[in-house]
Amino acid sequence: MENFKDWIPLLVGIAAFVGIFYKREEVLSLRHKDFSARLDATVRFFNEFYGKQNEKKLVLDRAAQDVVKLDLMDFKFLCYLIKLDENFFIKLEDLVHHYSVGHEFIDYSPSKNEVDINSFILKVPKNRTVKKQNIIYNAQYFLFAFIACIPFLISPWISQILFEKTTPLIFTIALIIMMLASLMIAVVALLQSSSLSHANKFIEKVTEADRKLSIELSNSQPS
Repeated sequence: MENFKDWIPLLVGIAAFVGIFYKREEVLSLRHKDFSARLDATVRFFNEFYGKQNEKKLVLDRAAQDVVKLDLMDFKFLCYLIKLDENFFIKLEDLVHHYSVGHEFIDYSPSKNEVDINSFILKVPKNRTVKKQNIIYNAQYFLFAFIACIPFLISPWISQILFEKTTPLIFTIALIIMMLASLMIAVVALLQSSSLSHANKFIEKVTEADRKLSIELSNSQPS
């Protein structure tokens, strides 16, 4: 029974890391949304800026950023997403969220021309597939999360050594650094995995919506 008690801290740590892994989207999306302020910004955007190209680019970009509450968005980008949303090909809120979380892996190239699917490129490290790269990130998460849990596995032995007067200070510092570094690497790997997944979803949804929009526009052209 005493042996089982020694394992309890490790089991609790592993359960916590596994729980965070499967609930990472809920953890990462904990944020306050002021819908009344967003409505006011949206109404103002459509009344004063949407469809009007004679304003200064900086003013238009700031107006777009005020609507989505995201500094990464510009006016043409938002207008493109609105066009897709107005045709019921996407949900604007979902695409903005995907881009907000996954922008690190999306290469957006603004230009003087209209924004389309060709303005976005998915960036995956070393040209790996998204699936393979996510497996690598998830493996890194569990590996370094386990390393961070090791001191809990041998906690009685660790406690005895740490509180010994003869224990070198450098050992204590090295152990703490190892735990914190492993924990930080695990968290970064988890965030990278989530970011890449959102980037991939953004590209997939925009690609499909752009294809549907092109078909609809071609069908509406007089023969």
